[in-house]
Amino acid sequence: MPLELGVWRIDEGLERVSAKRLDLESRLEDLLERDIGLACPDWMVIGRQVLTSFGKRIDLLAIDTEGTLIVLELKRDRTCRDIVAQVLDYGSWIRTRRSEDVARIFADYRQKYHENEPDTSLDDAFRERFGVSQMPDEINEAHELVIVASSLDDGT
Repeated sequence: MPLELGVWRIDEGLERVSAKRLDLESRLEDLLERDIGLACPDWMVIGRQVLTSFGKRIDLLAIDTEGTLIVLELKRDRTCRDIVAQVLDYGSWIRTRRSEDVARIFADYRQKYHENEPDTSLDDAFRERFGVSQMPDEINEAHELVIVASSLDDGT
């Protein structure tokens, strides 16, 4: 079920801010990677442009406090119904990732996108981000597939 949020500008009156097409999808990716709390405060980004075994790239990969993996597919404009098949492909790939695969995805992400920051493991980053003493024993027991777009077409 799609979720639509309204944004309002309140100064000398009340004015709804309309959704607009982004100029670049990478801009949306940058924003969410920098602050995934824009989408959900209980997520932590663990991968960006994650290469799958079938040669496609997951825009963003996140994890929640339960160890659930979240696949985020970003579209700067209106989606077409093909996006559903694309996201389902990502879900079928991500569900087979073991803990060590996820840790490797995180290490690659940190090396590529946060090379100037101190090195940290997935376990340490998870504990710090969520304020817990340990990660769940099992991660990727479940996953979520999320499409972020300015609008969805009726077929989607």
